[in-house]
Amino acid sequence: MLEKNQKQNIPKIRRIDIFRVFLRSFFVQSVWNYRSLISAGFGICLIPIVNRLYEDPQAKKAFLNRHLKFFNAHPYMVSYALGVSIKLEEDFAAGDTEASQKLERLKKLLVSILGAVGDKLFWSVIKPFSLMVGVLLLYTLQSIPLKIAALFATFLFYNIPHIYLRYKGIWEGYEYGLDVYKRLRNERFKKLETIYLMLGIPAFTLFVITLMISLFNSNAHHFLVFVFAAGSVYIIRKFTNNFYLTVVAAFFISLIAAYAISSLL
Repeated sequence: MLEKNQKQNIPKIRRIDIFRVFLRSFFVQSVWNYRSLISAGFGICLIPIVNRLYEDPQAKKAFLNRHLKFFNAHPYMVSYALGVSIKLEEDFAAGDTEASQKLERLKKLLVSILGAVGDKLFWSVIKPFSLMVGVLLLYTLQSIPLKIAALFATFLFYNIPHIYLRYKGIWEGYEYGLDVYKRLRNERFKKLETIYLMLGIPAFTLFVITLMISLFNSNAHHFLVFVFAAGSVYIIRKFTNNFYLTVVAAFFISLIAAYAISSLL
């Protein structure tokens, strides 16, 4: 009888609870490990929810144990999985005994979906093109106050969509529940990708042209080293997909080329 009454009197999730999960989501990777990847951080994000739904320590322990299994996702798009978890855990606490099984199956499905969408949107588009706009501004602006303003603008340019989707994703996951996959179609983010491509590609092109003109006008040696470095990156990239190896190898090859060119000329 007591158990039945507890189920009937489960408190509803409040906006402040969602906001607390949002704040904790910035640390979802803080206890990343090879055994369960981000699952420990994921569980930490949900502590405001478990404290809201349960008073019994054993019930809280069971709640957190459900989220300590293997789980991984893009660190920004994981918000959608958090929202779904809040919704289904609320249903489970209210008496839906199948909600936890549904959640476990959905989280396994979301591993690949959230990773694919987040990697394409942020790592392939927003991050590199935000950096290119920032580099162009830093290179072309002369005064220190303007450079500081450029750094701040770059920070906003990258983090506005990041923070928006981190917060919006929790609410959409909570609202749509098992149908959250409908909000994760790539077509939905096409407009955002287009905006960053339209700004990033011209910024990259303008930066390369400006840099080459500056190098050629200042010193022909610098121009030759730049061309050699760019060629080295292109060739090395053909043999490896490792970004850091490409950068380090191209850097040392460029140093050798700079020394050789200065000796010959």
